[in-house]
Amino acid sequence: MRAHDKTIIFSVALIFITGFIVGQGFSFEVKLSDLIALSATIITFIFARNGLKHNEKQYLHLIQPVIEKMEYFDKNNLHYKFSIKNYGSGSALDLQYSISLGGKSLTQAELEREIFGISNNLKFTLGGPLCMSSNDNVELLVVKAIHSKEITRFMHLLPRLKLSLSYNSIQGEKFTKEFLFGQYK
Repeated sequence: MRAHDKTIIFSVALIFITGFIVGQGFSFEVKLSDLIALSATIITFIFARNGLKHNEKQYLHLIQPVIEKMEYFDKNNLHYKFSIKNYGSGSALDLQYSISLGGKSLTQAELEREIFGISNNLKFTLGGPLCMSSNDNVELLVVKAIHSKEITRFMHLLPRLKLSLSYNSIQGEKFTKEFLFGQYK
């Protein structure tokens, strides 16, 4: 309970007690009907306070980003795509990506060397935005191969890759997610 809430509760209780005493004409005779009315008022304030807290939680969950991955592999066209989508109704701000291979974080140049180490004939794009609005879909990694042997070798590299993604909601809440590559089956 915050100090502000305690002050409000104390003020309301003090007002009721003062009204109770003044309303009795300085007679300290307490009637059952007065206690019932006071109890009903206090219960009403408690339920109203709980309702406001619940509504605030619901509102915060409504504007939260929910980012999930999607993987697509077309064996016939030798095409692989890894994308993320924001399924939440809130925007994801300050997106930060980190790709690791076998637990070791890679720079973009190191990842390119790993991919080109498989074959120089692979065509790929890599990268993403700094923020995502609701229902945005972003392709982070797209790989196209000319020969099936190249895409097969690339597909063996995928299970060792992991994407770490961190982002903030509009309310400043920080989220971190990790996605594994090669889980398209």
